[in-house]
Amino acid sequence: MEEKYTEFDTGAQFEVDLSSAKDEFDMINLDEFDMINLDDSYDDDNEADINNEELVSPWTHSFEELKRLMVPLTEHIHKRITREGEKELGLVPDKAWVAFRYSVYWEGEGAPFDWSLLRGTIYEFETGQHMVIEGLEAAVRTMYPFEQAEFIISYRLLFRDLGFPPMIKPKADGLFKIEVGNFTLVGDGEALDQLHSEDQNNFNIVYPKAIDMHLYGKVCVKRQKYHSAVTAFEKATISLNYCRLADDRDETKQTDLLITLYQNLMVCYNKLNRPQRVCIMMKALNYITNENPSGKSLYHHGRALAALGECDRARAEFLRAQEKHPNNKEISEEILKLDKRITNYNQSVRDIWTRALGLEKKETSATNANPLSSDDEDVDEHQRRFKTDCDAMIKQFAESSIESLALFRNSYTPKEFQVLLKLAKKNKMALNASRLNEDVITLDKLKIY
Repeated sequence: MEEKYTEFDTGAQFEVDLSSAKDEFDMINLDEFDMINLDDSYDDDNEADINNEELVSPWTHSFEELKRLMVPLTEHIHKRITREGEKELGLVPDKAWVAFRYSVYWEGEGAPFDWSLLRGTIYEFETGQHMVIEGLEAAVRTMYPFEQAEFIISYRLLFRDLGFPPMIKPKADGLFKIEVGNFTLVGDGEALDQLHSEDQNNFNIVYPKAIDMHLYGKVCVKRQKYHSAVTAFEKATISLNYCRLADDRDETKQTDLLITLYQNLMVCYNKLNRPQRVCIMMKALNYITNENPSGKSLYHHGRALAALGECDRARAEFLRAQEKHPNNKEISEEILKLDKRITNYNQSVRDIWTRALGLEKKETSATNANPLSSDDEDVDEHQRRFKTDCDAMIKQFAESSIESLALFRNSYTPKEFQVLLKLAKKNKMALNASRLNEDVITLDKLKIY
């Protein structure tokens, strides 16, 4: 599948092959891993980018004259195409999110009455849900993706007989300039819930329902409703895995859709900061792809491993992804970030054990000089209180079920750090540098060096 771009895109608008489940999460390519977030709110910064020439009405004479240059679609809508769309993608359907921009003019006026740039570069709505005025939706539904066209729409499909004086005159027809981006089918988030029990293992019945759930989940992601998306994708994967397959063709279709669903789940789980679930999805992908997952899967698995502090494994996954996509900037940046984290971690480990060894040498020297002296004789009252508080904290930690306790390195003076090291060693614990944050050290019960 190929990416489709228009001149007004804030990001890529991707072609969706509706005949196949192989479209990967709006076909996100490795140049842009995150979902495109189209903002339909007003943005003052867009004002500077507006081309005033584009806003001038294409026709300032009588609408009756313009209608003679157009094709009548119905008695209330006339149309002329100014740029052909992608007809192989089909007309904008019912139950779809469609991206477009528009401007609308009243008869004889050169400036627009309304225009979508007041709401953001691209406007979106769901067809069939009465989210926009009747005539505008009817016009958009006659267009193909990436088409530009002009419409004269009757007042009967706009603001009716009364209008909204003084802004909108009674019985005012409108001239619309419309440019469509692309559309995404909405799907049905309850498609699988409606199956009868006897049909739940019938692949020919479950498969189209699973595609419906997949489409619904993609829309949820675009709306940043990641929990709802996860629910839809998980229901689809469970249903597909439960099905009986008739032949190799069924198995291929099942595998292709499961790969897409597992990848989508990886994206969502990373968004929800649930890296462990990402790793579980990766195990499933490795199994059904014979240990040959896509670069996208490797990328998201690498992100999850990095979040878990598994820097070396994360780097290995990013390198595998880079082999599949050697020119990708995002992968290279992730590798550089990981290299920096690993370097900082190794330096932190060296710092900790340099201090630890220095402390041991100091204690040995003090013992040899005066075997009868106590530790408390070498510290002031503040140090005594710190040691008492620290000892109480470590004992409370030892009695808890927690295996690791995070501490901020910069919160301790060098002397306090030495006390902390000594108490950790006394209680058979270890201080380790955190792989997740170079400013954090962890007190661990199990990792003893």
